Amino acid sequence: MQNSELSSAFPREPSLEFLKHITEDFSSEREVGRGGFGVVYKGILQSGQQVAVKKLVRTTGIHDRRFQNEVGNLLMLEHKNIVKLLGSCYHAEKKLVEVNGRYVFSNVPEKFLCYEYLSNGSLDNYIYGESSRLDWLMRFKIIIGICSGLHFLHEERSEAIVHLNLRPSNILLDDNMVPKIVDFGLSRLFGEEQTRILTQNVVGWIGYIAPEYNYRGEVSVKSDIYSFGVLILEIVTGLEKDLNAEDISSKLFIDNVSENWTNKLHIESKYPTLEEKYLQQVKRCIELGLNCVEIDPKNRPTAGSILSKLEEINDEARIPEIMERKLQPISAFPREPKLQFVEGITGNFSNEREIGRGSFGVVYKGVLQSGEVAAVKRLSVVPKINQDKQFENEVRSLIDVNHTNIVKLIGYCYEIQRKLKQSNGKYVFTDTREMILCYEYLPRGSLDKYLYGESDELNWNMSFKIILGICRGLRFLHGLQRPIIHMDLKPSNILLDDNLMPKIADFGLSRLFGEEQTRTITSNVLGSRGYMAPEYYYRGEVSTKSDIFSLGILIIEIVTGLKIDSNTEDISSNNLINNVRKNWTKMPQIASKYPGLEAICLQQVKRCIDVGLTCVSSNPKERPSIQVIIDRLSGGSSYPSNS
Repeated sequence: MQNSELSSAFPREPSLEFLKHITEDFSSEREVGRGGFGVVYKGILQSGQQVAVKKLVRTTGIHDRRFQNEVGNLLMLEHKNIVKLLGSCYHAEKKLVEVNGRYVFSNVPEKFLCYEYLSNGSLDNYIYGESSRLDWLMRFKIIIGICSGLHFLHEERSEAIVHLNLRPSNILLDDNMVPKIVDFGLSRLFGEEQTRILTQNVVGWIGYIAPEYNYRGEVSVKSDIYSFGVLILEIVTGLEKDLNAEDISSKLFIDNVSENWTNKLHIESKYPTLEEKYLQQVKRCIELGLNCVEIDPKNRPTAGSILSKLEEINDEARIPEIMERKLQPISAFPREPKLQFVEGITGNFSNEREIGRGSFGVVYKGVLQSGEVAAVKRLSVVPKINQDKQFENEVRSLIDVNHTNIVKLIGYCYEIQRKLKQSNGKYVFTDTREMILCYEYLPRGSLDKYLYGESDELNWNMSFKIILGICRGLRFLHGLQRPIIHMDLKPSNILLDDNLMPKIADFGLSRLFGEEQTRTITSNVLGSRGYMAPEYYYRGEVSTKSDIFSLGILIIEIVTGLKIDSNTEDISSNNLINNVRKNWTKMPQIASKYPGLEAICLQQVKRCIDVGLTCVSSNPKERPSIQVIIDRLSGGSSYPSNS
C-alpha cells in the first residue's frame, strides 16, 4: 500500500481503543523510540500495514481546541521529505489525581499522533564512524532531501513552521534512503517556551540548538538553520559531536571541523577513493555547513538559498548515472531515422500529435513502441545552404552537443522525394526535401506558460534557479570551440523538465540556416519581437552579445513577471526596459513587489534586475559576457562591463 493509499484508508481521528488494539495496548515490545515529546509505538493494521503512534507526554499545557486546530493544519502537509501525519487522537477521561495533597477526580487528557512508519529508522544509525554504510553520494542526497523538507516548512507555506528540534534522530529514512523530517509541528502544539524546556532535558538534543534560542529564547527560522548546519557537518565528516552538556551549541565540534576539514588533504583521508569533482563537492558542503552555524542569525542563509547552492554544487558534479540518463533520454531512438519511421511515430504528422509551432517548423509528439516519447520538428523552411552534405554535417555536430541545460538532439532525418505538384496549371514531378530534427521530449512545455500569471508554481527560489540554469546553458553554447550563437532566445525556446530544470531549445538552427536567413525568419515571427538586439535586427551584426541582450530581457521578465510589448515598433523592448529602470531598481520598490521575501533573497532579486539591465545596453560592448553574468548572479563582486 502506498502512503497516499494509507493516508486515505487510515482514520483521521482514530479512537483510543483502536490505537490500543494496533499497538497491543502500547506494550513495551512495540516501543520503537522515545523523545522529548513522548513515546513512539509500532502499530500494525489488519492489512499488515505499519504505522507509528506517538503518545504525547506532559500535554496539560496544550489547550484542547488549539491541539485540534493545529493537528488539522499539520494533517494537510504533503512533501516527499516530510513524514506524513495520518491522524490524531484526543481522549479525556476522569481519573483520581493528587492535587495539593488531596485526591480529586479530574479530566485527564491523552493525546496521540499517528504517522507513516519508516522501517529504516533514523539518520543517527547511519552517519557515524568508519563502519557507516553511507557513501558520499548517498550522504549528499540526504543533505539535499533534508534541506528540501526544511525549505517546504519555512518558505513554501503561508506561515512558516519552525522545527526547533532538528537533529539526526528526527530525520527518518524510507526504503530508498530518502530522508523525511519528523516532529516538525510539535513546537506549534506545545508552544515555543515549553518546547525549549522539553528538548533541553533530552540528551540527544545537546549540540543542535542555536545559541540565541537556548540562552535568550529567541525563535526564528534561523534557529533551524543553525541545527541544520550542525547536521550537515556531521553527515559530511561522519564525526559525532561531544555530548558535553556545557557545549550546548557544538562550539568544540564546529571549531574542530573549521580547523581540519577545510583542508583538502584531510577530506581526501576521509574519502580516499573519491574523484576530484566530488572532493570539491565535499569541501563546498563543509563551507555551507559552517555558514549555517554563524553565531549571528542574520549571517545564516535561508533554506531556499541553501537549496539553490546545493543544487548548484550538484550541477557542477552531476552523479554519473543521472547524467547518463539525461544525456541518453531515449535508449532505442535511431540517430538517422528513415522518414517512414518518423511518420509512423507521429501518426503521419497528424494534427492530433502537433504540440507546437515555431519560427522554423512544426513540432509533433512522436511515440515509440516502447512508450518512450520524442519531440519531432518538421522544418517548414528549407535552409539556403550550398550543399545537402553541409546540412547533414552540421546536424551531426549538434547531436554531439550535451549539457544539462540544453535540449538534447537525438536524431535527424533528411530525405529527397519526387512528388507530383501543380505548377502554372500543369502537374510536374519535383524534388521535395524533408528535413526533420528529433529531440528529447519535455512534457512540462515552455517557460512562457509559467511566467505571466497562468501558473503559481514559480516561487522566487525556483525562478532564480531557472535564471541560473539558462545562463549555464548559454555559457556552454558560447564556450564551444565553434561557439553557437542562438539568435532566437525567448521564453518559448526555454523548455522545462519534470523538476523545472530549464533547457535551451532550437540552439543550433542558426548554424543550419545561416545568420542572414535566421534573421529574416525570426524578425517576422511575433514571439521573437522584443528579444532581438538592435544591432542584430537593424544591421545584421551578429555576436555572442546578441544573445546576451535576449538573455537580459528574459531575466527581466522572469524577475518582474512583466510581459514584453509585442508592438512591432518596439522591436528591442524599450518600453519594458524603461518601465523596469523606473520601478524596479530601488530596494523599497523590489520589497513592495516581493513582500514576503527575506533580505538575502531580495538582494538576489536586485542583482538579477541590475544584471538584466546591463545585458540590454544598446551598445554591445557594454554588455557583460555570460561568465561575468553567472559570477555576478552567484554573488561575485566584480563586474567588468566590456568583457
